Amino acid sequence: MAVTCAQPTDVVKVRFQAHIRVIGTLPNITRNAIVNYNFPCHFVAAFGAGFCATVVASPVDVVKTRYMNSMPGQYKNALNCMLTMVVKEGPTAFYKGFMPSFLRLGSWNVVMFVSFEQLKRMMVLAQVAWESPF
Repeated sequence: MAVTCAQPTDVVKVRFQAHIRVIGTLPNITRNAIVNYNFPCHFVAAFGAGFCATVVASPVDVVKTRYMNSMPGQYKNALNCMLTMVVKEGPTAFYKGFMPSFLRLGSWNVVMFVSFEQLKRMMVLAQVAWESPF
């Protein structure tokens, strides 16, 4: 997503560099403003990571939950539970409860990754201020 937003300014920068003239600061400032607009980028990336994690983990979680909550002898093993689900309910059975799982995992990712990136940014700024002679 960041590349899509920054691509036009990158093309301008490359075309300016192809000429012998000195590049003005405006294209560079524009590009850096887009690339360094971190909070929305981190938010969208974290939410996307939560979605991908839910898509991958949901089938395993559903089978695990069904198998663990089943009556003794209902399934031979977790693989039997999975096959029974596919035959009786179809592949969409693996995504029952997807939205609550996604909201939980997506929101957790947003809080964790955005907080991490903001703390990392503050630590870098603090280190620069600490090392600055002024």
